[in-house]
This record gives sequence, C-alpha cells and structure tokens, in this order.
Amino acid sequence: MKDKEKLNILKELFWDYNWKSILENLDSPFVIARVLEIGNKEQVKTLIEAIGSEKIKDFLSHYPKLISKQSLNFWRLCYGVKEKNSSEKT
Repeated sequence: MKDKEKLNILKELFWDYNWKSILENLDSPFVIARVLEIGNKEQVKTLIEAIGSEKIKDFLSHYPKLISKQSLNFWRLCYGVKEKNSSEKT
C-alpha cells in the first residue's frame, strides 16, 4: 500500500476540509490536534508513522490548548511529556 493510500484512513476526520491541503500539512498543529482528539487507534498510529513521535511530543509541549484537558493529560502520559508551567491550566 502506498503512503498516501494508507493516509486515507484519516480522511473521515477532515470531512470539512480540502483533503489535499490536509495531506500537505500533516504535521500542522491543527491536524495533530484533530487526530489525537477524535481519531481511533489506527488513525493515531497512521499519523505517528507519517510524521514521527517527536512531532507529537513537540505538539504536546507547545500547543496544549488545542485539545481537551483529558486528551492532553492522556497523551502527555503516553509520551512522558511534562507540563511546562502552571499558566496552561487557565
């Protein structure tokens, strides 16, 4: 299976956006947030394979307000990413 075909598993998460644009911006905070927030296990795995774990860790460190507190806490535990400061709690 080609990489782009494999990425089609993510397409249903972006029904409201141009799919070509999503493919061109897979490592954007918006795309990462949506997949981590509402994606299933296979969709998350596919995104991680496409962009790498370091991009996920970077997202969790720099864009905590783009996903729910529950999801943020879950993914931070999964990746061992510590909370940077108390100002994120607002």
